[in-house]
Amino acid sequence: MTTENFRLEKVRDFGLLFSDTFLFIKYNFKNLLKGMLYYVVPFGLLHGVVMGLLQYETLLSIGNGSGIGANYSSSTVIYSTIASYFFMLVSYSVAIAFITQYIKLYRDKGANNFEVNEVGKSMLNNIPKILGAIILSGIIVVLGFIILIIPGIYIAVCISLVVPIIIFEDETVGNGISACFNLIKNNWWNTFAFLFVIGLISSALNFVFQLPSTIYQLMSTIFMASGDAMTPSKSLLILFSIIQGIGYALIQVLPLTAIAMQYFNLIERRQSPALLKDLESVGNNE
Repeated sequence: MTTENFRLEKVRDFGLLFSDTFLFIKYNFKNLLKGMLYYVVPFGLLHGVVMGLLQYETLLSIGNGSGIGANYSSSTVIYSTIASYFFMLVSYSVAIAFITQYIKLYRDKGANNFEVNEVGKSMLNNIPKILGAIILSGIIVVLGFIILIIPGIYIAVCISLVVPIIIFEDETVGNGISACFNLIKNNWWNTFAFLFVIGLISSALNFVFQLPSTIYQLMSTIFMASGDAMTPSKSLLILFSIIQGIGYALIQVLPLTAIAMQYFNLIERRQSPALLKDLESVGNNE
């Protein structure tokens, strides 16, 4: 199989969803990596810097034995935390905008018929809509968990398809959220199991990038708790956090591609667009 004949719109069983997710990433690895480095990693870097500064302030507070706020005001910690989550949200939003727009151009134009910078130009118009979809979806999921845990899990799995729907079908956020529940009908368990396993794999990969920061923080805490005069290194904490932030950004390629594969699987099951195209081409050839 080559990139030229990789079909996105195809009925996939559980195993094929995994193999096609990794195959698509493999065949498009160079372009995906180039786009992620150019568009997404800068926000991951900013996320890492802010996170490193927050960790440094927290460790110093522990060292002083007075809790957060001994040498740093609580507002500093609050602002750092907000900034960290903000850059993480932006990083994720840009990542999903790039991946979905890349896959859309791949579907519409075919492999090797578009450039990465073309993806960047196209995705800029979609970022506000994607950001709105993520925030609104998050609110809906949180409300679902507040009402009861089970509805929250059900809604979270359904709503995971909202961005592919609004990008691939050019829908509004409201229509996209509504379409999620119709698309996933009778395929919720399949989607849940697939995304759960992909989530475990992504978390394991993300943990590798978190490990240096986690080990350093743990060692610093142990030394300071034992009365050692050790002062945490701000430079090392920022460096390790940058590695963590960039790693988080790059790893998003896996779950976001997986969600797109499940979208095309469900679309083909319900509407059979690829089959209709094949029938039309047969009719035209005759």
